[in-house]
Amino acid sequence: MLAAFVSVFLVLTQPAPQRGAVPSQSPLEICKRGRNSSAENSHESYDDGTVRWRVHWSGDDCTVDLRATGEPRFNAEFTDIVGVSNGGTLDITAITGSHVRKISFRSNGGTLTRSQTIDGSPRPWDDTAQKWLADLLIDLDRMSGIGVSYRLPSLLARGGVRAVLDETEKFSSDYVRSLYLLRLIDQRQLSEDEYQRIVVTAARDVRSDYEMSRILRAVAERSTLENAATRRAYLEAVDHMTSDYERSRILQTIFARTQLSRDLVREAVRSAGTFRSDYERSQVLLAALGNKSLTDADAQPVVDAVAKSSSDYEKSRVLRAVAARFTLDAEARRAYLRAAGTIKSDYENRRVLAALVKSDGR
Repeated sequence: MLAAFVSVFLVLTQPAPQRGAVPSQSPLEICKRGRNSSAENSHESYDDGTVRWRVHWSGDDCTVDLRATGEPRFNAEFTDIVGVSNGGTLDITAITGSHVRKISFRSNGGTLTRSQTIDGSPRPWDDTAQKWLADLLIDLDRMSGIGVSYRLPSLLARGGVRAVLDETEKFSSDYVRSLYLLRLIDQRQLSEDEYQRIVVTAARDVRSDYEMSRILRAVAERSTLENAATRRAYLEAVDHMTSDYERSRILQTIFARTQLSRDLVREAVRSAGTFRSDYERSQVLLAALGNKSLTDADAQPVVDAVAKSSSDYEKSRVLRAVAARFTLDAEARRAYLRAAGTIKSDYENRRVLAALVKSDGR
């Protein structure tokens, strides 16, 4: 039974490498510069313990193919292979221009042997070969994230949170950036300055709203967001996203917290007012109304935000919730009536006004 399968495809553009001497740098780095570079990474595990892993990367004038049977084991820095489980095998074939490099690993009785050929001729396993493999593995992780369990602890031990964030700038995909940042947030107690840098880094480098949402929701679950600079960077990142669904999930995560400052409440409500989706705006505002940190003074910003909706139904359900939740002062009451006046449906308009009358009678 197949237990896991991961596939990654990339398209990158830059000039292809020149033919000539055997390249000493990682072939993945060379292929990444091709005009039509693409990559695939798959990992399969079966109930009987069989493991198969394949990486295939191709570019304009290069290909890399890695095939393993059994689970490879790596050193702490993810720069070397130290074993393959169950007497397994691992073979790497890299073609760059007219040159072919093949590396093979064989595990037998707990002993790992390795061999190398270049253009069909046997070559010793020396420092050059080891560096070539190390560069390949690092590039493989930057492409797929497969080495995160090894490299994240190593990076933290070597340079702390800064080293991890610096490394994410070198990744090839939003998925890998998100993978590292989520592991970092989950495993390390961070300072507000470090949360701020994570938000700024994600806002600059992550293009996927889905991955951005995962990162920002994780930050919201752990950071207080009371630091003005962190809060500003956070909400700017939310505002720059295009998916109202993902923005809604983030802001609902904020309002799910027990205690919120008034500044955070008002800025999150303001952000909901910029949504294009009336439904997602309502979801956020109803989540806000469910948070006990809001007071009567927060009624008008909610009313102002929902007034931007075009849906009579969405305006109605939020305004009725406002009337049930707050005692409205004169200014908030006027805003409420203005919003009610934009509802074209007689049925929804009557419901909104009836909710206000009921609120007045409390």
